[in-house]
Amino acid sequence: MPETEFPPEETQQIEEPAAPTTPQPVPDVTAPQAPITEFERIAPREPLSSLGAPEDPATRPPRETLLHRPVVIAAGAFEAQGHRVALEGIEVVSPQEACERSGRSWPCGVYARTAFRNYLRGRSISCTVPGMPGEETVVSRCMIGNADPASWLVSQGWARAVAGGPYEEQQREALDARRGIHAAPAGN
Repeated sequence: MPETEFPPEETQQIEEPAAPTTPQPVPDVTAPQAPITEFERIAPREPLSSLGAPEDPATRPPRETLLHRPVVIAAGAFEAQGHRVALEGIEVVSPQEACERSGRSWPCGVYARTAFRNYLRGRSISCTVPGMPGEETVVSRCMIGNADPASWLVSQGWARAVAGGPYEEQQREALDARRGIHAAPAGN
């Protein structure tokens, strides 16, 4: 077998490291700083449309609002979400009111308030109230779904209808049937 000849090996040359050089300065390409002495605040631009603009509740006119978790304070009055509301068309029966029938006095105001609490049962109530709750009591027509709580209070005898109001007929029926505050004291 013939001998194969291999090419001669090449020698690798190792490069010597170059001598360290001093770094060249980098040219300054930034703009010169202007001295800031005072900032000027400018007004924000006007919104492009009113759709996304926040509404100021203090200037919002009264509108129908769903009030959650009402707390009954009297028969025909409640507090919810900072609003204090009395139902329109009725005279609110105070819890301190006492009724007398057949010479006996009974705490009909407490019974009336309890009846209204049981009627609401923590349901949300829809009333026309101002945008921001205030210290004053708002007199408003309110609804629970399709039901009118003022009508219910008068028809059950737990509130009195305002003279000339829409609930006078219901009050006459409650008086004739001796319901609620028009009834005899409890236990008789």
